[in-house]
Amino acid sequence: MKEWWAVPELMGLPGMPSTPQGARFKANTEQWQSRPRQGRGGGREYHISSLPDETKTALHFRASTHFPEPVSPACKAVAAKKEEPVQDLTSLKSWQRKVFDARVALFREFENLQKLHGTNKAVEVLVDMARAGTLPEPLQSCVADANARPGQGRTLSRSMILGWQRAVRRYGVTGLAPAALEQNDFPEWASYFMRCYQMPSNPSIPEAMEAMEKQLPAEMTMPTYHQVVRWHNKRSRLEQEKGRKTGSAYLALKGYRKRDTSGYRPLCIGQCDGHSYKAYVAHPITGKPYHPEVCAVLDVATRLAVGWSTGLAESALTVASAIRHAATVHEHKPYGGIFDILYTDGGSGNMAKINADDATGLFARIGTTFATGRPGNPQGRGLIEKSNQSIWIRAAKQLPAYTGKSMDKGARRNMYIAIQRDFKNKGYSDHLLSWKQFLEYCQEAVDSYNNRPHSALPKLTDPETGRKRHMTPLECWAWHIADGWKPEEHQLSEAEVEVLWLPREERTVARATVSLGNNHYYNSMLAHMEGRKVQVAYYPTDASRVQIWDMEGRLVCYAEYEKNLVDMFPKAMVEQAQERRTKARASIKEQQLKEIYDERRGVAEIVSMAGRTAKITELRPDRAVIEQARKQLEQELSKPAEFSLPDNDRDMVRLWHELDRRVEDGEQLEDRALRFYESFPNSDTFRVFSEVERELSIQAR
Repeated sequence: MKEWWAVPELMGLPGMPSTPQGARFKANTEQWQSRPRQGRGGGREYHISSLPDETKTALHFRASTHFPEPVSPACKAVAAKKEEPVQDLTSLKSWQRKVFDARVALFREFENLQKLHGTNKAVEVLVDMARAGTLPEPLQSCVADANARPGQGRTLSRSMILGWQRAVRRYGVTGLAPAALEQNDFPEWASYFMRCYQMPSNPSIPEAMEAMEKQLPAEMTMPTYHQVVRWHNKRSRLEQEKGRKTGSAYLALKGYRKRDTSGYRPLCIGQCDGHSYKAYVAHPITGKPYHPEVCAVLDVATRLAVGWSTGLAESALTVASAIRHAATVHEHKPYGGIFDILYTDGGSGNMAKINADDATGLFARIGTTFATGRPGNPQGRGLIEKSNQSIWIRAAKQLPAYTGKSMDKGARRNMYIAIQRDFKNKGYSDHLLSWKQFLEYCQEAVDSYNNRPHSALPKLTDPETGRKRHMTPLECWAWHIADGWKPEEHQLSEAEVEVLWLPREERTVARATVSLGNNHYYNSMLAHMEGRKVQVAYYPTDASRVQIWDMEGRLVCYAEYEKNLVDMFPKAMVEQAQERRTKARASIKEQQLKEIYDERRGVAEIVSMAGRTAKITELRPDRAVIEQARKQLEQELSKPAEFSLPDNDRDMVRLWHELDRRVEDGEQLEDRALRFYESFPNSDTFRVFSEVERELSIQAR
């Protein structure tokens, strides 16, 4: 259908005056979009977007192949005075549209006959031809549809056609549309039912009806189960689940916006998310089964997992370790760098002050803009949520100790019982990966993901098979480099990474000393910064010293732990006093031991008799028994305290170093301490602390 229409073509249509002067006046008053008329006659023609809705509808049906002629002059004047249409044509159902089209086609034929014979004769001719079946096709096939009543042999009648004429005069052509059959779409009992049905506890329809029956007024009839089901099924899924689902579960039923990432370069935007691993792994210290926390860092542009980390639980250090791994680039990991924007959820590890503080946080120090999504809307972070499925859950499903929701409940229970039986009988279970094996398995899962074609990436021709396939994340990274992107602009040296990754706290200098927890660090140079705020960068694995930075980001000095602490007395004097104390305590214990064995053998009693002295038999002590008791007492006194584990990572590292010193001295460790000493170096915590200590010591030199 054409877009531009002249006044002679529009006169008399629904919504238009019947004279040229009236049509032009209406166009000028309503400021229709117009242009000079092309061809003969001159004048102006008007764009269809400016015309009234009813006029657009009439033009649409004029263009139809069923009736090329315009509406009859008899209907032109009354069409201009019509009221609002009965209903919007776009809201018609398919059966209503079929009836409407049939009625319009027959009514146009009636208008053509009316021009030749008049109204009464035209009605008579049309009715007779319809009954005789002599109407030309496709008009004859429209008769049954236009009748809109069930049964065979339905035809047209005089009252039907005149009723169509009255409807067109009053409402325009939309008056021919049949009304919807549905009545009382929202019955009186519906509000009571929805009040009982739309609850987070998700009651069934019979349960909701049972509760509704108690609330329904006495004068209101209780509906049957089938009535409720029929009405309920007519409602949309959103209306049915409103109140039964909330938050992200309800949002999942609604439409969504897809976020395009094709215009970004690598390391522009990164996403980070923690995930509780869905398989049992041997605890690095106790060896018992538990679920470790894994954290992946994903590059949005390439879908490349540029970094990952794992820990005993979700924590700020686990997140920081993953970001550090993402920024680290070396021979075996040639990809990675600092993100411009890091997008995460509002988890405690991400929002911790050590990471998110505007002044001393990790993200601020490395120059990354930190952004969080809306709480309760995981769909906004769909990329990283999907990667948890592709990396961690996919790998966990290959393990016998998998515990995800897709695991058969019976098999999961049997596996747990088998693990517990192994620990009861052997003290360990072969079904669990050791901590070292778990770290290696995680790296294999990440490598497998990075080398697997990703459906969100562009396609290429596989050089081996010659077939089209999607790029892998690593291939997409290499493609950006070949396209001119320079990763060096986002990457740091190892020394820079080490300096930036030290956690910092803001403190105030007091008498050349700064305090960090219960530790105090001193440097005489700090006397010149008395009362000023500084940033204290500390080593997670070494509490012996800290770095002092001013608030402008310049290194001031290194402050050492208790550097201003001096002995109250000379050390030699103290050592002598300790030796005397040791000997005195040993002498007291020996005397007590002698008294114990004397009581065991009995004590000789001297009895004074008149002028006589009793004969005393000398009791000789058993030297071997005394010596054995002395050795037993010394062993008890020298027995170390019961071994216990600290409750934080830093003290665990200190404990391991103390045990390492004792092993080097040739000391034999007890079983629990030995197990901790052997397993802790395989933990991610020990690895991170050791790397930080080693690299910072190199930098300090």
